[in-house]
Amino acid sequence: MPLTHVCVWDSKIGYRRITVEEACKMYPYGASARSGHFVCELCAQNVLLTAPGMNVQHFRHDPASPNKECDERQASFDPNYGRSLRALNSHIMPLRLVVTGSMFSLQLGFFYPPDNKAHCDKIKIAGDSHQVYEYSFERIERIGTTYLSVGSIPSQIYCVEYVNANPELRRFWSDNIPGINQAGSFFDGRTGQILQSGGKAYAGNFYYLLQRHPIYTFPADIEATEIAKTHTNSFNIWYLYRIRITRFSERSAKFFLKYAVFLTEKPTKFYPIWPAYIQDPYFIYHNSAEFYFYLCGDDAELKSYPATANVLGTQDGKLYKLYTREREQLISLGKSGALGFSYLVKQPLRKKAPLPAIIISDHSGNTLNEESYTKLPKLKCISVSCQYDGKAVVQRNSKTEYIYKLSGGEHLTIDELSFGTEIHFYQGCDYIRSIRFERETVNMDVMLLDAVLVKKLSSCSGPMIPVTHAVGSFVSKFSKYPQTQKWLCMALRRGEISRTALNLLRKTIQNNPGRDNDD
Repeated sequence: MPLTHVCVWDSKIGYRRITVEEACKMYPYGASARSGHFVCELCAQNVLLTAPGMNVQHFRHDPASPNKECDERQASFDPNYGRSLRALNSHIMPLRLVVTGSMFSLQLGFFYPPDNKAHCDKIKIAGDSHQVYEYSFERIERIGTTYLSVGSIPSQIYCVEYVNANPELRRFWSDNIPGINQAGSFFDGRTGQILQSGGKAYAGNFYYLLQRHPIYTFPADIEATEIAKTHTNSFNIWYLYRIRITRFSERSAKFFLKYAVFLTEKPTKFYPIWPAYIQDPYFIYHNSAEFYFYLCGDDAELKSYPATANVLGTQDGKLYKLYTREREQLISLGKSGALGFSYLVKQPLRKKAPLPAIIISDHSGNTLNEESYTKLPKLKCISVSCQYDGKAVVQRNSKTEYIYKLSGGEHLTIDELSFGTEIHFYQGCDYIRSIRFERETVNMDVMLLDAVLVKKLSSCSGPMIPVTHAVGSFVSKFSKYPQTQKWLCMALRRGEISRTALNLLRKTIQNNPGRDNDD
């Protein structure tokens, strides 16, 4: 069967899609699968380009390949094969790796179904080891994803039993969840999420690799560290490696390709565009008869069930239009859903979405949550991270001085801060928060009290006594009384103070306990 999902190595962006016409210009007499020039995007196997002859040149899998598990390859024999969307539960439930020191464990993720009738008494999960993990349905949080532990012994497939389950529950949750690939599986180092077959790895990130056999040599462009190993029985040992890409190259890409993962420098981005919506993990809520999505990337692909999405051509990426006749639609991203899934739920928008978080921290990593500060941060700089693209508008003395671009998921450093600086932060076109640095204003009443106190201290007479360390600590207690502090510092340099003046200072502190003498 001719293939339509074929890619070729490009030194600038990694593996990119290629057409038969373009391939024929590169190799007019065809290319064998053994040459490794062309790769199937769905199963990551090498494919061949047929030689010119009676039939039109086309791509096809190598008949001698021992691995026959490719969605496109099997679709010609069985239309229900693979990850095709046949129901609302035709998706892969989240699986993540949790690493703690030299130990690791695996967890399956469950989201709360959008139908309130969906319910069961218990959730039973069994892997290849036949050990059963049992959880109550009440463990599933209504917001976000609830991860349930399935132990530290990897399994190729997890079978899930829902005890006394309402039929509505099975519409959204699947019974069989793919686990660790037989050859090994990659996990995102930041989120712990597994990279499914046909998924993407990005240069600059780090990953975990879990597999049965040890790796003795790595490509020169891959840096690997053994983190842990687990004995499942007397014969099987699972090895966990921390993988870092030191250089984006064809050698490092082919290392990932052995595990059916494509290394690239250009991430695929998914944007819901219109109409207004509220987005939660795995859910997009809206109230319209149609919805628009935009996918940016060479491998941009979106599938939906039960309605079919219409593709509107664009120069870079694809614009999809989806008619939302049904209340729930399943949206699959990437080749065979390798990049994830989401539910598009049509309902009145009675709920409010929280504002995106913008995290501001100083040089030491301390989070700055307040809107106003009277002290400049260490090194006069701050670090800003946000979830979405936006901007930071820097104003000095109410005049705009500079506008920084904020990129979602990346850190931005703003330096050369000074008093009178105010920064406004936006996500998209929406104002989220601001921070300003201003000198502390002096209360006129405090200034008057300060002057009166200094006058009384200067007029004190009586026997002089030596200044102790306890008296020296009084300086910090009069931080809002600059004249008093100056008088006290002069007494410290003299090494002696009037007993009457000392009693006056003590009385003043006692009358203002814990208030830093600011009134």
